[in-house]
Amino acid sequence: MNLLKTVFGFELRMLCRQRLLLCLITFFFLTGLYSIYDGYHFAKKQITAIDSLERAYDKKFNELANSFKADTTTAEGKVSYAQAGIPAVIEYRNPLNAVNRPAQLMSLAVGQRDLLPYYDVITRRRNAVQAPNAEIANPEMLAAGNLDLAYVIIYLLPLLAIALSYNTWSKEKEQQTDRLLAVQRKHVERIIFYKLSFRFTVVALLAWLLSAIGMISDSLLNSFNLITSLLWLFTVTAYLVFWFSICLLLIKLSRSSAANALYLLAAWCFFLLVMPAITNAIVRQAYPIPLKTDEAVALRENSEAIWAMPKQALIDTFYMNNPKYNSLKSPADTSENSIVRFVAYYDLLGREMTSAIEDYNQYPQKQHSISAKLSWLNPATKTQYLLNSIAESGQTDYRCYQNQVNRFQKTWVDFMTDYIIHNKNLTLADLHHLPRFEMIPMPGKRKNIWIGIMGLLMISASMLFLSTKIKSPL
Repeated sequence: MNLLKTVFGFELRMLCRQRLLLCLITFFFLTGLYSIYDGYHFAKKQITAIDSLERAYDKKFNELANSFKADTTTAEGKVSYAQAGIPAVIEYRNPLNAVNRPAQLMSLAVGQRDLLPYYDVITRRRNAVQAPNAEIANPEMLAAGNLDLAYVIIYLLPLLAIALSYNTWSKEKEQQTDRLLAVQRKHVERIIFYKLSFRFTVVALLAWLLSAIGMISDSLLNSFNLITSLLWLFTVTAYLVFWFSICLLLIKLSRSSAANALYLLAAWCFFLLVMPAITNAIVRQAYPIPLKTDEAVALRENSEAIWAMPKQALIDTFYMNNPKYNSLKSPADTSENSIVRFVAYYDLLGREMTSAIEDYNQYPQKQHSISAKLSWLNPATKTQYLLNSIAESGQTDYRCYQNQVNRFQKTWVDFMTDYIIHNKNLTLADLHHLPRFEMIPMPGKRKNIWIGIMGLLMISASMLFLSTKIKSPL
């Protein structure tokens, strides 16, 4: 314990005397603060847009509710009262929105929230090819991505770790102070480890401080959750342990400071640039995604082909797919303005498009699945997956949201179809009991995050074990 205090005290004094390193730490701290601000601004923008949607929906809902009590002594009131409760009017004037609100800590790990839709408009004729909520954005900014805290931690903090650690032992040799330490030969291994532990403490404290500031700012937008915050801190710590285990491994090879810096920067490039690019190229080559224009063409062709079907065949198909309505069969179903024909058209079109969308989605799902498995080969990529999963801003969370939207859309279609095919209007009580979309958390998610954190620690432990097999430099 005395040796640990001595080494930490000495390293602290040396750090305070090195203005360049202090400026470097300050630079990374300020960069981290800006990333927190940028992520906060992005999350607030989405929350503001969602709040605006909800206010607009509530306003339209109140107008629809008031139409049941409209003043029929005026021409406008008569029209409003006549249209009150008509399913098509309700759906047209005030369609539902299925919203995927930013989760806790999303401002710290934006992930793909800047690219993927965060709300869907739910109607019986939902267009899954072109999202109605697509926002106009600068394509260069979309390509570059957002500077969030996750980026600073994954890409920039390892550079700080390298700057602080590359000469942990080689500097002693270059200054010839290693001969003084040779007197304490049995403690050399511990001295190297303690010196590196001090540097790890500096970087970890910086990461924890930035994370704490980010959590405080995020709590202004979302409710605070202790478990989610702890998962974030554990993931960040496990990732830093990995990088310092690499530093220790290369330092114990007893090369010069320049060689250590070169090898550590090469490791940074390999894990953060080269390996992700290679795995991404392999995945894209193995599982190419077809153009979405094919899906749009299929939508148009299916729409035309279904409408051109013989009326009787179309209606028979509807009753076959929906046997609960068989009791409503009537010779009038084949008339030109038959409600059943329109319902049958949208029902079959929805089924065809659901099949086409599921066929298309299997390609990006395969890409994501194999990428998630390959991420175990690269701790940096795995950490990105974990932080996105904690903040619910990754592909897996978006697929979970989309699956729930698709199920809810079917619920909405069944609800409205029941009124339309029975030629019934909604009452005021029915209007107040419309189906509502509620996002359900993904089951087993935290367990997978803990497994990922333990995986990172096991990789770091293997690095530390390899470093123990390298002979002491003295």
